[in-house]
Amino acid sequence: MDFRQIEYFKAVVEAGSVSQAAKNLNMTQPPVSHAVAKLEGELGVRLLERTAKGVHPTQAGLYLLSKGERLVADRDRAMATLKLMGEGAVGDLRIGVEPMVINEIVADVLAEFLDQVPGARVSLTDVTPDLIVQGIQDGRLDMGCIPFGPGQFAGFVTDLCDSYSILGIDIKLAVPRYRAREDHPDGKGWGRWILPYRIPAFTGMPEVVGKALAGDDSFEVLEVSTPQTAVAFVAAGLGVAPVTRRIAGRTDAVTLLDPPRWLAPMQATLLWRRDAEISPLMRHWLEATRVVAEHRRALRS
Repeated sequence: MDFRQIEYFKAVVEAGSVSQAAKNLNMTQPPVSHAVAKLEGELGVRLLERTAKGVHPTQAGLYLLSKGERLVADRDRAMATLKLMGEGAVGDLRIGVEPMVINEIVADVLAEFLDQVPGARVSLTDVTPDLIVQGIQDGRLDMGCIPFGPGQFAGFVTDLCDSYSILGIDIKLAVPRYRAREDHPDGKGWGRWILPYRIPAFTGMPEVVGKALAGDDSFEVLEVSTPQTAVAFVAAGLGVAPVTRRIAGRTDAVTLLDPPRWLAPMQATLLWRRDAEISPLMRHWLEATRVVAEHRRALRS
C-alpha cells in the first residue's frame, strides 16, 4: 500500500465513480481502476461496493478512508516540515548573550529572525562573555553576542571563533544625580568606578578605565557581574559606571553624562566556532543581525 493508492481510493469515494474520479485527477480511468484493485488485493478485503448507480465504500473502505486521510495529512505535514528544515526554518538555535547587548541589539535581531523563520525555536542564555566563549567551545552554544570587537579578543578566542562585527554601542557615564553638576576633566576625580570583572578572554572596560585613570589618586574599583547591578549601585551613591542609555533606563537617582573622550563606544560582535558547520538557522541569525545593523546605521547617518 502506498500513498498514491490511498489518494486514488479517496478520490473515487468522493466522486462516486471511477470515471469521475479519473476526470477530477486529470487522468485516464485505467490507472485509477488498477490502483484501487491493487489496493484491495494487497489488503485482502473489498473496499468498494460497485452498483449501477456508482460505487460506495464498504465498512472496510470507510475504515481505510478515515485512517488513510490521517496518513496522507501526516505525510503532507512531514514533507512540509522537512522542506522547512532544509531551508533552516525549523529547529533549535542556542545563543549566548551578554546582558549589555540584549537591549541594545539582540531583542531587535530576535524579532527579525522570527519574522524570517517563524518555525524556529531560539534559546537565549543571559551570561557573561567568558561563559559565552566556553559554551561555544564545548558545543552548548551555537553562537554568542558580546560587547567586544575583534581587536579586544585574547589569542585563544581569535583561534577558536569566527566573528561578525555588528555595530558600535554608545557609552554614557552613569553618576548619582546629586553629583551630576560636578566637574571632572578627563574623567578624573570621580573616585570609585563600578566596573565589570576582568576576564582573560577579552580586554575591555576594566583595562581601559584602569589605564586612563592610573594617575588619579581618588580612583578605586568596585567590581560587579552585570551592568544592571552597576546602575543600582550608582543609584545608591556608591560610585560612577559606564553604561548604555537603555541599560540605565529611567532611574530618578541616576544621571547620564557624556563619557570621557578616552571611553570609546563598545563594539557588539557575533561569535561562532570557527571549525563548526554553519547551520541554516545560524545563517538566518547572521542575516537577521546584518539587517538590523544596516537599519541602525542608516538611522544614524
